[in-house]
Amino acid sequence: MDDIIKDFLIESAENLDRLDQDLVNLEADPASEELLASIFRTIHTIKGSCGFLGFKHLERVTYAGENLLSSLRDGRLELTKVVAGGLLGMAGAIREMLEEIRATGGDGVNEYAELVRRLKQLQAAETTGADSREEQKEAVRRGTE
Repeated sequence: MDDIIKDFLIESAENLDRLDQDLVNLEADPASEELLASIFRTIHTIKGSCGFLGFKHLERVTYAGENLLSSLRDGRLELTKVVAGGLLGMAGAIREMLEEIRATGGDGVNEYAELVRRLKQLQAAETTGADSREEQKEAVRRGTE
C-alpha cells in the first residue's frame, strides 16, 4: 500500500474519532456553529482526499454528507434525531470503507446507495420547506419508497 494511502487512513481515522465526539456534542448543542464547522471540515477533508485517491464510493457518501452538513451549517435545516441518525450512518459507512481500503486497497463494491439517497432526502427536506421533524421524516420516507 502506498504511503499516501496509509497517511490518508491514519488521518481519516483520527478525524472520524473527533467527528464521533463532535456529533455527540452537537446533539446536546444543535446550534453550535463551531461544532458544525468542525464536522463539515472533517467530511470535506475526507471527500477531497478520496477524490484525489480514486475512492469513488467513499467520495459519493462524503459528498452527500457534506451537502447535508452545508444545509445545517447555513441554518436551512434543523438538526433532528432523524438528521443526526443520517450523519451517524454516514460516519459508520465511512469507517467501513476505510477498513475496506486498509484490507484491500480499494473502497469496495458497496456503493451505499440507500445511505446516499437518505442523506439527499434529508437535505431535500430544507428545499421543500419541511421545517418540522415530522415533515423531515416524511421527506425521508418518500425518498425510500
